[in-house]
Amino acid sequence: MRKPPGALADDRYRTVNERDMARSLLIAALPYELAAGDRVKADNIVKDALEDWIRSGLKFGRAPDGARLFDPVEVFNHMKWEGLMGHDGFWSRHFIATARAFTQQSAGVEGRLPKHLEKKRFSVELRRKFSFRNSAPARKLRLRLPLPLPSHAQDIDARPIPPEGVSASISQSDGRLEFQVEMKEPGSLEIGVDLSFTTDGAVQKNGAENLTPEERELYLRPAEGLIRISPRIADLAATFAGADTSLEVALNAWGFLLDELSCGMVRYDQVNPQTPGDWVLDNGWYDCQLGSSLFISICRARGIPARLASGYMLYDLAPGYHYWSEIWQDGHGWLPFDLLCWDLSGGGRDIPWRTHFAGAVDYRMVTQCLPLSFTGPMSVRFPPAWHLLNAPLKRGMAVHFIALDGEPIYSDQVVTGPNIGRSSRGA
Repeated sequence: MRKPPGALADDRYRTVNERDMARSLLIAALPYELAAGDRVKADNIVKDALEDWIRSGLKFGRAPDGARLFDPVEVFNHMKWEGLMGHDGFWSRHFIATARAFTQQSAGVEGRLPKHLEKKRFSVELRRKFSFRNSAPARKLRLRLPLPLPSHAQDIDARPIPPEGVSASISQSDGRLEFQVEMKEPGSLEIGVDLSFTTDGAVQKNGAENLTPEERELYLRPAEGLIRISPRIADLAATFAGADTSLEVALNAWGFLLDELSCGMVRYDQVNPQTPGDWVLDNGWYDCQLGSSLFISICRARGIPARLASGYMLYDLAPGYHYWSEIWQDGHGWLPFDLLCWDLSGGGRDIPWRTHFAGAVDYRMVTQCLPLSFTGPMSVRFPPAWHLLNAPLKRGMAVHFIALDGEPIYSDQVVTGPNIGRSSRGA
């Protein structure tokens, strides 16, 4: 039984101004209109949608000057709930339609994804800007950028873009680019990388059709980050016991996530890190990371090796960061499962889209495959609560992490496609 998202509402999170809130909606639901130069039309669609949601119960705060302030988690989840209940068409007409167009355009197919896409060469420019406004001077920093993993890409060429105004020692390893710098004064630093690589959207074959005992133990561990097999998760996994094969177990768990729970945004300061899957079941909502972790937990509880992957979607208009899962099938290797299917299928209701990313995905720049391949910690600390805000660029998108008081933490600017460079940036 689906649950409305109201349990997470809290006025202290409503701190995002209307302009920034609208920009997040624009890049998520109306990027094609922006690319076509229809900014006024797109702005009006978002403005009307916000007014409709407020009339239907969306809460907002007030700035000292009276301007409205929003919580992005609350806005996006309200949008989806109104769509699920059939009260509003913005989700289906714009958000879902855009997600479907992205996946079809990326893969170059309109129907079911093939198991393996044609190999394709990609160029990506990634710039990450860190804020150290409140840091002590003369601080030594270790900053990292993710790189494509050789397990999911080939012919990787990475050309670092060092920070301006300071010297940097740069080193490269699988999946990461590290910059060591000494910051003389509080402020901000931007590092970057120009990338090119080839991928077909699948894990590269290593010739093995079975996992070693050590690998099987690794990918069946009951506790790893947000992957936690609690007694409640174990009991839930046991309800899928009638399935004849591990793939059927996974697909039954997949159906549960699509039909009984909702995919939206989550406030991680409200999630119990010891039992994150229980929190999802209690609240009825997950994001891509929590949902994938719950799916992996269920699979591992049934003896199916599974792991968490993340990276960047290679969509020209919105190359955002994302999480999904991979499960092991003897004789076949690692199969990806991506909960983008929840939105693509309208909350599980559009049958052809329910399994679009069950066993295959489109092109990705995979930068983490836990627990062995990860970017690791950086010289930046997140507060307990923060906002994630996306915004359109002339080409690509910006991803901003900011504290509730508006103080920046760090931001990414991601551009993918041919002939990328500095001229492609800008809001």
